[in-house]
Amino acid sequence: MIRINLLPAEMRRGNRVAVKVLVAAFASALAVSASVGWFGIVWFGDLAAAENNLASVQGQLASKQQDVAYYTELEKNRKDYAQRVQTIQDIGKSRRLWSQFLDQLIDVVNNNGDTDRHLAWFDRMSVRTDKKGGATVTIPGQVQDADKARLSNFHEDLESAPFAAGMSKSEPSWRLNLSSERQPPESLKFPLTLELPPRGGKKK
Repeated sequence: MIRINLLPAEMRRGNRVAVKVLVAAFASALAVSASVGWFGIVWFGDLAAAENNLASVQGQLASKQQDVAYYTELEKNRKDYAQRVQTIQDIGKSRRLWSQFLDQLIDVVNNNGDTDRHLAWFDRMSVRTDKKGGATVTIPGQVQDADKARLSNFHEDLESAPFAAGMSKSEPSWRLNLSSERQPPESLKFPLTLELPPRGGKKK
């Protein structure tokens, strides 16, 4: 079928889109698409890198927080240990070595076997301690023979004993005691109380 366009030539050309316009529009659309694609790649690429960095920093922070908690626990244990050590040292300084005291007391009684100076023995011993670390030792005893000089010698040896520093004791007193089971039968029976100060201090 034949179609005849009766419009003038100027009007017929106005209905057609110029090739340059199409090329320019296509190029513009292509440029815009490329720009959007590039921006998307850059944007999402940076976002992924930022998320990775954030995850890495959060992991390091969690690790540091664990280290801080561990250090805090160690510091707490160190302070507790130091306090316990100080307590043990304080106890050690204030504790009296009773075995040492008894050894020194026995040395006084034996007097290296010199029975001419005195020959003494004890009937019993009782010890009472106080909260400050001092102690009261009650040891009534006897000195063989009726010579009061032997009792005096015994008290002098007690006062010069190593444990006697800061010690106070009862005044010498005695009464004559006779026993047919000993030879000689006479002995001087005496009470004796020793007030021992806290270790490292003097008792008032």
